[in-house]
Amino acid sequence: MSLTEEQKQIIKSTAPILKENGKEITSIFYKQLFKAHPELLNMFNQTNQKIGTQPLALANTVYFAAENIDDLGVLMPQIQHIAHKHRASMVQPEHYPIVGKYLLQAIKEFLAEKATSEILDAWSDTYNIIASIFIDIEKNLYDKFNQDPRDKGFNSFTIVKKEKIANGPIISFKLERTNGGKMYNYHPGQYLTLHVKKGNYYHNRHYSLTQPFDGRSYCIAIKQENDRQPKGIISNEIINNYRIGDKILASFPAGTFSLIKDAKHHLFIASGVGVTVFSSLIQTLYKKGKSNIVTLIHCVPSQGHAAFASQMRSILNPNQYHLLLQGRYLLQNLINDIIKQDTHVYICGSISFMNKVQDYLIECNHPISHIHTEAFRPSLSLIKNAVKNQSNTKSL
Repeated sequence: MSLTEEQKQIIKSTAPILKENGKEITSIFYKQLFKAHPELLNMFNQTNQKIGTQPLALANTVYFAAENIDDLGVLMPQIQHIAHKHRASMVQPEHYPIVGKYLLQAIKEFLAEKATSEILDAWSDTYNIIASIFIDIEKNLYDKFNQDPRDKGFNSFTIVKKEKIANGPIISFKLERTNGGKMYNYHPGQYLTLHVKKGNYYHNRHYSLTQPFDGRSYCIAIKQENDRQPKGIISNEIINNYRIGDKILASFPAGTFSLIKDAKHHLFIASGVGVTVFSSLIQTLYKKGKSNIVTLIHCVPSQGHAAFASQMRSILNPNQYHLLLQGRYLLQNLINDIIKQDTHVYICGSISFMNKVQDYLIECNHPISHIHTEAFRPSLSLIKNAVKNQSNTKSL
């Protein structure tokens, strides 16, 4: 399927409407979708629904697809990133027509009398093209794990270790497969998706794998949140109610975040629990004899909040591992002292933290192709820069 030139012009001319009103349109979409198909609630992060980032994520992705309708190839890094999350959450091909139906209905409802058949047909065809790209990519991802019938869907894992590793608190979990099936390898930077029942529905949450693969187990770390904040509901459920010996459902590792293979210097900048993403990356470089080209800046409210501090001190020299307990300007000064033109910078933390660090690096004319982010939640600015930076990261 391909769009006509007339349809491309329609998409380009109406894309600004989605940019300006995307949250409203996709909020209509989610409301109608979940009313008709409540069984799909577990496919979407309900916390992100409540705080508004989930509707923005969908709107931003569709908008950037429309903006780049002449060459969707520029979106492939972002599409790959989303496809991995879809596979980890068990999104299936049959879900796409359902989503498309209600997305078109939402556009039609928002545009009202301006929703001509030509506009709706152009958007329908555009959605179908994007959906087919996702379906093809996700099929290849599923095929890696579907050779054994036991490996399909979410699998049962047993919690064999649980310990506090930092204030917050941050709790480490070690999981082994319950049925003795295959433990699939992963590259450092990937995550594990837990499938947890809370109330009447299952919820999916992605947690970074914190240790290099040992062939037997998966290790993750989870931060306990304030019970009054919606973002902590599932994390708190796991921390408070799952103990050593308990079973928990998970899909196999996924994710596109990884190290740049030939980088001469790696600078990792983390805020709080964001360091969990970098733990396996730094340990992998250490095991390969490359710890001398690593620097870690970890911004925390106190030393007690620094997860993996003892481990980092054992493999990095004092001038390579920096715990930063104070504000933005000290961080900027430290970055200035450390960074080189060929440094690859990896950032993880809150959206506001990552935006500030990324904006500062861009202000300093650091190459955007050398800036890599891993977001716990969707962000418009991070998606924009992902589109600008078309160089794929490569695994070691």
